[in-house]
Amino acid sequence: MSVRRTRSTAKRYDTRALLLRRVDYGESDLVVTLFTEELGKLSALARGARKSQKRFGGSLEPMHTLRLTLEEHATSELFALREARLDVARTKLVSSLEHMEAAGRALGWVRRASPVRTPEPEVWQALDALLGRLEHAGAGTPPRAELAHAGLALLAAFGWGLDLGRCVSCGKPCPEGQGALVDVARGGLVCRACGGARAKLSGELRGRMQRAEAGESDVLVPSDVDAALDLVDRAFRTHLGIE
Repeated sequence: MSVRRTRSTAKRYDTRALLLRRVDYGESDLVVTLFTEELGKLSALARGARKSQKRFGGSLEPMHTLRLTLEEHATSELFALREARLDVARTKLVSSLEHMEAAGRALGWVRRASPVRTPEPEVWQALDALLGRLEHAGAGTPPRAELAHAGLALLAAFGWGLDLGRCVSCGKPCPEGQGALVDVARGGLVCRACGGARAKLSGELRGRMQRAEAGESDVLVPSDVDAALDLVDRAFRTHLGIE
């Protein structure tokens, strides 16, 4: 990312970004919510974006990585989006409804969880990796499995990773291969002596989820995916205060 001053004393940034939301504004403008590589989440006004092919070229679409020129003015809460072009196009991803649903769910987690104007490099890396895997996934790679792996990585990147190795209350380790009770609101396993929890993980699932949390790919089996995604989704909802 490069940063420079314009004549009007506005700061100008060139950065990569992902589109999280777009809202029509006036006759031809857009207000866009972006997750940028260097600045984190921000909102920007794209004047004439619904008409200008020269400055935006139809690039303001989700799933693709964009290269943007932004200006920040001290008198405005919104950045000004001056130019946008495709940096990484993901044409295979957007041709599959299943892949788009998985990517859209991850983008939704990031949109809700990211603080404004706060760089989140680990979140960017986890999200970019997921989109890349969904773009290049073969026919036999379930998109929801990719999403479950990415969801665990995103939780960890936001500082909300689930501790699946020991009780979060007393610190007692859980033996390898043993089933355990997990409470997402408390951040991981809770042994029976510390009150336990309603959700239970089998020893096999817990082990594979630990490996996925550590960054291993393709370790979750098809029967794991629903349970893993449910835990990830409930963890995000708990931390974001969504009932």
